[in-house]
Amino acid sequence: MSSTPNPLFVEEKKGQHIYHNVWGGDDLHIGIYRPKSLSLYEANRKTTERMIKLLPRIKRASKILVVQSGFGGAARYIAEKYKCKVWCLNDDEKQNEYNERKIEELELSKKVKVAKGFVEYMPYEPDFFDFVIAQDAFSLTGKKRETFRAIHRVLKPEGRLIISALMRSESCDDPDSEKLIKKLPLEELITEEQYGSDAKRGFLQQIYSVELSEQLVHHYTKVLYTLEANKEKLIEQSSERFVNERIQTYRNFIRLAEDGCLDWGILMFQKMNS
Repeated sequence: MSSTPNPLFVEEKKGQHIYHNVWGGDDLHIGIYRPKSLSLYEANRKTTERMIKLLPRIKRASKILVVQSGFGGAARYIAEKYKCKVWCLNDDEKQNEYNERKIEELELSKKVKVAKGFVEYMPYEPDFFDFVIAQDAFSLTGKKRETFRAIHRVLKPEGRLIISALMRSESCDDPDSEKLIKKLPLEELITEEQYGSDAKRGFLQQIYSVELSEQLVHHYTKVLYTLEANKEKLIEQSSERFVNERIQTYRNFIRLAEDGCLDWGILMFQKMNS
């Protein structure tokens, strides 16, 4: 995976904390708004909770890897709630530094470890983790098959990978929508069927999915509103061009979601027996 943080767009260096400020927390992924009055932070946490509940029971001895862990909010939440050990793998040094400071503050150093890397460098032994979690990380990369293979290597036999993913709708064939999709700062947008196919090539079998596409318009609208409401402050932290480009990006996301060209959901995979 390229060096990309974990909201759904590429971040310029001078604006790399902008999303952290906008989201109001340490979780940078799409949220589940049930009820719709939830804040971005609350909805993002609800996504994490929903994913965790779909996994087999987490024990104190469980080993969990969070890939593209961002500022580490999900990883620290899991470690605190389930008292298990969690490893964070992320390729953004600034986000990792922030995560490590929070780990120290919360006295979680024995529970949460942070490493830099991802597909090209995953510094763990084979068959090490019970579960791997990826929140919208697959949506950003064009190296999906390589990502599945890398995760397969570090999962224990019959270990589980659970992801949330932004996907292309099977029914989207409008030329104007296709042009907008190409403008999105995503290396590759594929369908759920293609996820299943790529996972098989990486020796992982899809065993579950839940469709949550109805959350997209609300999520993107809330982020857009927050960006526009804090525009002047965010320009000071980055640049006017940077903020305007992000506002237009979210308008494109909203239009595509309204047109039914984007899907989003939770997918779970299991490591195939060799």
